Amino acid sequence: DRNTKFFHRMANLHRKFNHLSCVVVDGVQYEGLHEMKTAIHDFYKDLFTESEHWRPKLDGMSLPALRVVDKELLEQAFTEEEVVKALLDCCGDKAPGPDGMSMAFLQSNWDTVRVDVMRVFSEFFSSGKFVRSLNATFIGLIPKKANAENIRDF
Repeated sequence: DRNTKFFHRMANLHRKFNHLSCVVVDGVQYEGLHEMKTAIHDFYKDLFTESEHWRPKLDGMSLPALRVVDKELLEQAFTEEEVVKALLDCCGDKAPGPDGMSMAFLQSNWDTVRVDVMRVFSEFFSSGKFVRSLNATFIGLIPKKANAENIRDF
């Protein structure tokens, strides 16, 4: 792209319409960046947190048990062939992860990312833990109407 006057006008116009100066959550207006982030985070955390703590009781139910060989298979490290098959079975055009990489990117660049991806699985099987950031989520607010301020308008 050339660095033209038109380009700068369009960029400034885009920035103007994508700016959020305040947000209203449950009737309270938040204006500072930190306050808005906290209010939005808390809103969605409450929205997606399960409020019902009831769970069905399984006492006395006869459930089939796994055979020893099946238990051992579940605890084995993934082979590269299994990872590639799972990767290729995924739809490539879904939203990218927090790292910005989509499944299509991983699928088409497997030869480049293979060693790093397999290292993640290897570290998981040796430590029993994933890096917390692998489960990170980003919230992108998309306004449903012009001049949206209320969190329910996104």
